[in-house]
Amino acid sequence: DDESGDKGTVAFEVWADETRAASTGTLTNADPARAVSADVSGADVVRLVVTDAGDGSGYDHADWADLRVTCT
Repeated sequence: DDESGDKGTVAFEVWADETRAASTGTLTNADPARAVSADVSGADVVRLVVTDAGDGSGYDHADWADLRVTCT
């Protein structure tokens, strides 16, 4: 988010049980927001995860802004 300046890197992931169903890849504060969509049909557990993108957590801030979870 805007608090971290251009120093932090994160990746947003959606997991269905033990399988990564979607990932944004590495994002920085300079990147625009990205939509993430994942088919989690049949999953017993769905997890929303933010990682440090592999470079440590210094300056990392992340927001699941305007999150919507829908079931059809």
